[in-house]
Amino acid sequence: MSAVHTPPVPLGAPTAMPWPPRQAPAAAPALPTSGRRVPATTVIVVGLFGAATLAMLAGAGGRPASIAFAAIAALAALVLHQSDPVSYVNFTFWLWFISPFVRRVLDWHHGWNATSPVLLAPQVAALLAVITLARNLKELRGILFAPYLLVLAALGYGYMVGLVTVGAIPATYALLTWLAPALFGLQLAVMWRRYPELRASILRTFHVALPLLAAYGIYQFVRLPVWDATWMRNADMRSIGSPLPFLVRVFGTLNTPGPYAAVLLTGTLLILPYRGWLRYPAIALALVALLLTRTRSAWIAFILGVVVSQLSQPLGRIPKRTITLLAVSLMALPLAATPQFRNTILPRLNTLTNLRQDNSFVKRVEFSQETASSIVESAEGSGLGSTGGAIKLRGNQGVRSLDNGFLEVFYVFGWPGGTLFFLGISGLILQSARYFEARNDSFANAIRATAVALVSILPVGDVFTGPTGLLIWSMIGLGIGAHAFHLTTGSALRSQRFRLAASQREAMLAARADVAPPLAGAGIDGK
Repeated sequence: MSAVHTPPVPLGAPTAMPWPPRQAPAAAPALPTSGRRVPATTVIVVGLFGAATLAMLAGAGGRPASIAFAAIAALAALVLHQSDPVSYVNFTFWLWFISPFVRRVLDWHHGWNATSPVLLAPQVAALLAVITLARNLKELRGILFAPYLLVLAALGYGYMVGLVTVGAIPATYALLTWLAPALFGLQLAVMWRRYPELRASILRTFHVALPLLAAYGIYQFVRLPVWDATWMRNADMRSIGSPLPFLVRVFGTLNTPGPYAAVLLTGTLLILPYRGWLRYPAIALALVALLLTRTRSAWIAFILGVVVSQLSQPLGRIPKRTITLLAVSLMALPLAATPQFRNTILPRLNTLTNLRQDNSFVKRVEFSQETASSIVESAEGSGLGSTGGAIKLRGNQGVRSLDNGFLEVFYVFGWPGGTLFFLGISGLILQSARYFEARNDSFANAIRATAVALVSILPVGDVFTGPTGLLIWSMIGLGIGAHAFHLTTGSALRSQRFRLAASQREAMLAARADVAPPLAGAGIDGK
């Protein structure tokens, strides 16, 4: 890890560090700034990558352009990882957001490719987190990171079973698709010293990405681009509607409506607490696009995230947050109320009141019951590579999707691995509920609420791989990083008495040793 740009204040300097108030001010916070200057290397690398991508989108490069995009993206991510880790994080987010779109345009130019290398770019970029983790192995010894070990143990078990049942290549590919988001999130936790920079940078990324992605989804619904329609026909994605305007379940720049909806709700929940007029049209567009995905689980998850975020904040902020939601809803209403939009959204909304009459829901329940029976009969699990995109490597032998993330974990990892996996996830989520600093840090509160919202989609979809998986693990990792940073500065301690006691203890130890106290060993090791 490179040098820290904004080192936290040590606990042993109480006179130089004012303790934060126990109650946060009622006013919405301003968008935080990190005070960092973007290195020239970052500008050059991102500029060259953007220029190369635009050229390939225009048709340059021929059929090898798919391989070239993945290679250039991986190289750019590696350079940024070494020279500017914060920009690398945002670059990786953007790769997950746009790579499916790039794939569709390249396929439209040069012919359909069922296993496009373009989709490897975000996976490879996220896997570079291994370098950071290898450099910071000592950081992983504390209580905050202990639940991750259970998740990694489950992945190891599923990989061993997959080697036996489906073979090395499908099992290895599936392992990487599960590992990449998890390791990327763990890296964000390890980068806790850079938390202020990450917070400011990620917020600005979503402030830009949210309106762009939402606007493209709305445009996709009104005038379905030819590359999207061509991809729908070739991929035979009947579950996302017909490849015609006003008849498609929008999926934006991603592959399917589910991950696209997850990105929209994440961006909305993250930028909702902050001031600034530009967020109003951005959130309004995102709400319309979210409705057009017709993803009921994401609608419910968004409401849950808003409720969790509101209840975790001081009461003084609730009226202003409510007014903000009412304002953006009124801005979104004229567009959502037009006949073409209304005729698409209302029938889907009506199914929420009578799910038993909804054909897709009934089929989903029946399929889940059959899958649960097979899980009971094979307690050891089918292993990594038996579901998802990995089945393409074995002649489409396997289950493409179980439409139930909870059952998929037990189907893949069996009872031993599934138990370990969910113990780890439960530990991470329950641990975040104890983080006191979320009342004073709007971003920490938002990422905690977002993690809960995304995990709530589990019963109706796979949420631990792909873009949704990256978002979940990132929110969990950022939550741990926020807690470690605030614990170092003292704001995570639950009372003024405990904060003063910790300050006096650290000052006394520092005076005895005649050296400055360490940064956050206690916070990370949980002692």
